[in-house]
Amino acid sequence: MDAHLFRRFCDASVPFLTGARLEKLQSPVRDVFTLTFFAPGGKRQLCMRSGRQNPLLFFSSAHLGAGHAPTADIMRLRKYALGHRIGACVPQYYARRLWLLVSGAAPAPSQDALSAPKLAWLVLDLKEGVSLHFLTETESPEPETVRWPEEEELASACANWRDWPVMTPALRRTLLRLDALESLALLEDLRSGGGDLFLYRNPADNAVRALSAWPLPPDLHDGLVEQSGENVNALLEEAGRHLVLERMTLDRAREEAQPLLRKKKKLDRLAGNLDEEKARLNRMVGARHDGLALQENLWRWPRGLKEARIDVPEGAHGPARSVALDARITVVENMERFFHTAERGKRGLAHLAARRAELDRERNALSAALTSLAASPEKGRTGGQDAAKAQTAASRPSAAPMPVGPLPKNVQAFVSSDGFVILRGRDAKGNLACRKLAAPHDIWMHAEGGPGAHVVVRLRWPGQEVPARTLMEAGCLAALKSWQNSAARADIQYAEIRHIKPMRGAPAGTVRIDRLLGTLSVPVNPEMEKRLSPALRENT
Repeated sequence: MDAHLFRRFCDASVPFLTGARLEKLQSPVRDVFTLTFFAPGGKRQLCMRSGRQNPLLFFSSAHLGAGHAPTADIMRLRKYALGHRIGACVPQYYARRLWLLVSGAAPAPSQDALSAPKLAWLVLDLKEGVSLHFLTETESPEPETVRWPEEEELASACANWRDWPVMTPALRRTLLRLDALESLALLEDLRSGGGDLFLYRNPADNAVRALSAWPLPPDLHDGLVEQSGENVNALLEEAGRHLVLERMTLDRAREEAQPLLRKKKKLDRLAGNLDEEKARLNRMVGARHDGLALQENLWRWPRGLKEARIDVPEGAHGPARSVALDARITVVENMERFFHTAERGKRGLAHLAARRAELDRERNALSAALTSLAASPEKGRTGGQDAAKAQTAASRPSAAPMPVGPLPKNVQAFVSSDGFVILRGRDAKGNLACRKLAAPHDIWMHAEGGPGAHVVVRLRWPGQEVPARTLMEAGCLAALKSWQNSAARADIQYAEIRHIKPMRGAPAGTVRIDRLLGTLSVPVNPEMEKRLSPALRENT
């Protein structure tokens, strides 16, 4: 997020944030923070991704869940900031930092009882994340003192950009491609503020690849489709949906994959050990050939003969060779030992085959889980250095299903025609397990007016648009396991999982719907289960 883009966000958002009450502060994944504010205009969730690569700050209309238990740093932020109003906002545009004064927060602990009380400032830093700073009533965040280059200073400002905070990397890359008059006009537009923002999409998948506070030169967005508008928050949210929420889904998938990768490494090592054991047991079974060769030629040697090695001629049990023996025992006893060793090898191979089959099943299930977790958006051509280095991310996945991991036996999985994973409970316990596997933003579906299976459509990120075809297919799956399964059409209701609440004391599977998204009338097609079955889809 370029500093000039950050300035546009602050100018549009500070009026809402001033006086708003901070209700929630969460970190769904590393370097992603969500802050929920309540003001007379309504409740809004601020989403921030910090770091050196592709940081972004935007208001998200789709609610992002907590993700995991809060860290000690998040708990400390909550201690001082939650439940309090924002008394003042001090943006530092070119440091990409927004200071929020937390009115009514408890003062910071001080070793000196006579020292002046301190006020808590919540700092949103696009590079460092969210932090707390305590300043006295007479102190305030350092104001920015920036100067814009004049015409005669423009070349020097581009060369000595460290002395000019307004000369951001993205701006410098653009100025290098403009003539002097165009460069001065662009600087004047940025100095005065306002105007349109420019969104750049990949025409192949409609994914946002870049967002800029000015129109990029053609060679910086080669092949990308430009969209402009004055609604700063709407365009930032559209960019954040692709550049942050999708990336957050991938980061979460990588975290979930870590224990699976460790287990895979262990199973691979065990498979190697089994291969070595199989080779050893095969050598034991092969001792039978030496035993048979000795048995065939016993008449050649004295009964009590003891030798370290003995030659056997070519016969029914192999070519002529020299067989190593234990010189402490006779040839007959060596023969019996070879037969005994071969029998032990056979028994060992039988046990090994059963263990290997079990291991292969476990490895295949693990590989399937890792394959689904690794289903990530393909990185395509960015269409320019500015988009590639400053503000790009992976494109939207088209048909990569949301990873679900190993499923309980009482939960069925399907894949819609658009690539969405659909879960359905087989019984009351399966319905409960199905809801527990879902994220708060996933879509829940159920037949209206009677008993039936609970169906969940998994989404890759909050607010992801679900195609109508997927909703109809999921509704049909719900109808096939409901009291409406024999009808030509069925009425299916659907809502977000966050609004589905179990009812205390009610029969298993009975839930309360706090907020319904809508109702669908779907045709009941008995072939839908076979058509959407992942196993059948892989075979076709």
